[in-house]
Amino acid sequence: MDNMSALALIKNLVFHERSKHIDVRYHFIRECMGNGSISARFIGTKDQLADIFTKALGRVRFQELRATIGVVQIHSQVRKD
Repeated sequence: MDNMSALALIKNLVFHERSKHIDVRYHFIRECMGNGSISARFIGTKDQLADIFTKALGRVRFQELRATIGVVQIHSQVRKD
């Protein structure tokens, strides 16, 4: 997770007036954090694998992330008869 505010909200299990606008179903994440079934931690931009799906990346960065998540480029061979 690369959003410090979102991380702070899910880690703080206390209800606050400033966060009452958040839809009740999203409090499920807080519950899961509280009972230990999931954890969340800050991931810096350099290590954020999700960027490959959410940002326009340069060729080099795209290839780095693609390799990191295990996707390989497949070259098709054209069969000549």
